[in-house]
Amino acid sequence: MKKFIFVLLSLLVAAATAGAQTTKVSDKTTVEGKNYTSVSTRSGATAAAPISTGYTWTSPKGETYPLYLHKYQKGENQGKYTVYVLRTSTKTGKEYKYYLPDGVAIAEDILKRNPNLIK
Repeated sequence: MKKFIFVLLSLLVAAATAGAQTTKVSDKTTVEGKNYTSVSTRSGATAAAPISTGYTWTSPKGETYPLYLHKYQKGENQGKYTVYVLRTSTKTGKEYKYYLPDGVAIAEDILKRNPNLIK
């Protein structure tokens, strides 16, 4: 009976590991089971840490949020800064970046007041 249980467990483990093999889908994507993984195309790239300004923004609803700077990497505003706040979705509870409509003008004003804010 012990041998039967051992053989049964061995078969279950073998079956579970066989389905979890990593398969290459393309040059940038692999799949393991139901999990797709993409490889970054930018070598050594990391997300920039948020630059806190020390200023706050008050929403029309009266909620106050700290302002963060973001530097544009592409497009017509390349090299310029804008500001955003971190808000939390009431539906999902997830945090997201909300870029202010006049963010570039606000960022320019903040940087005029505090030129040492960015290094």
